[in-house]
Amino acid sequence: MDAVGMANRRRGGTTAKTWARVDAPAWTALDEATRGAFVKDPEESDARANERAFDASPGTTPRIKLYRDAASWCPYSQKIWMQLEEKRVPYTLERINMRCYGSKPKSFTSKVPSGALPVIELDGRVITESSVIADVIESEFTEHKSLLPYAPGSAEMRRAQTLMRLERALFSRWMQWITSSWSDASAQSMYCETLDAVDAELGAGGGPYFMGAEFTLVDIAYTPFLERMAASILYYKGLKIEGNGGRWPNLDKWFAAMAQRKVYRGIKSDYYTNAHDLPPQLGGCAENGDNVQARDAIDGVNGVDWRLPLGPLNESSMEPWWGVDDPALARMEAARRVIENHVNVTRFAARGCGTPGSPGYSAPLSDPNAKPGEEHIPAVDAALRLVVHAMIKPEITDAAAAPAVSRGESHAVAPTVASLEYLRDRIGVPRDMSYPAARQLRAYLNWMIDALVAV
Repeated sequence: MDAVGMANRRRGGTTAKTWARVDAPAWTALDEATRGAFVKDPEESDARANERAFDASPGTTPRIKLYRDAASWCPYSQKIWMQLEEKRVPYTLERINMRCYGSKPKSFTSKVPSGALPVIELDGRVITESSVIADVIESEFTEHKSLLPYAPGSAEMRRAQTLMRLERALFSRWMQWITSSWSDASAQSMYCETLDAVDAELGAGGGPYFMGAEFTLVDIAYTPFLERMAASILYYKGLKIEGNGGRWPNLDKWFAAMAQRKVYRGIKSDYYTNAHDLPPQLGGCAENGDNVQARDAIDGVNGVDWRLPLGPLNESSMEPWWGVDDPALARMEAARRVIENHVNVTRFAARGCGTPGSPGYSAPLSDPNAKPGEEHIPAVDAALRLVVHAMIKPEITDAAAAPAVSRGESHAVAPTVASLEYLRDRIGVPRDMSYPAARQLRAYLNWMIDALVAV
């Protein structure tokens, strides 16, 4: 299996087959059937938003413009995004590619020659480096809730600084382990010992957060990396640190508390997205052989995950869900995300049967210069309408309920399958939708793929 793991999984015997759609509703009908069925909580962060006004008076121009990565992969951008959302500081947004998945516009590099993210413009002044940006936001927006409300030199501030240093130590141990197979057991031991110290500090502070009952910048410092550690260590090393079942109980309380924060619910990624967006950022991640079962489950290639029927997620799932998962609502969210952007989604999917981009980029989940297979777009469009229709019909929740397709002369099977696979393997969380919704859409795309292969 390649770096993406799944994008090029092909079924045999589909090359010359053709299929005909039966009873695929039009996009207008699908839109009418689902309008209002999923409404995102406005208190949650929204990865698709270009501006957040919060409580500002209408017509007020935000003082901050945030530049963050377009795919919501960058952990340092995530810190500033979370801080602005938690403080409810109004801002506008411009998305900039990370180097591993696209070029940066000259309008940005003329301001920031290094091209590094995140960046803010505060009243027109360019500020770089996430730690500097965080300090500036706290000092400039004192009318908003403070996320580090401790006096300089106080015991609380000293504890916060100690915890920040511990976070860097944990980060270092993670990097040593996740990027190398050399002395794997020793690297694991050193990482776990440092995570033991993190868990102990969470307990010593009374929890559930690092400074006790109050959510602070310390939690924001840990969040992007604990999230990525949970995904990558399970995927590449086979060790479950989130929902471990005993060794790190205070860490689980922290994960559970974070999951209840509306800001984080809209920002959190999933294991699949993190496991595949990290290697191009870190220069590669190393498997140790103990990870195969977890890797195949996260990639959806074990014949169970990403397959119908899907039960609800919970805290005991391989990827724990620390809240209530409503599969019907998740399906509706996924359906609405496709319906609202169906023209672009269809063309994006058709890259799977089109021409690879040139130049290419190191991130396997990204191919910004790829060209869709134009002649197969009607087939991909029809298949996606059948997928969305299935997701909104309550009786179609099981693999046994085959989609309405049959052998016919309308569309070629192989390029349609390739396109649906391409889309399935590139659904990004939170960029495109939440994890429960992405999980449903991936499974229904497989449902359609299997039906086409069987034609």
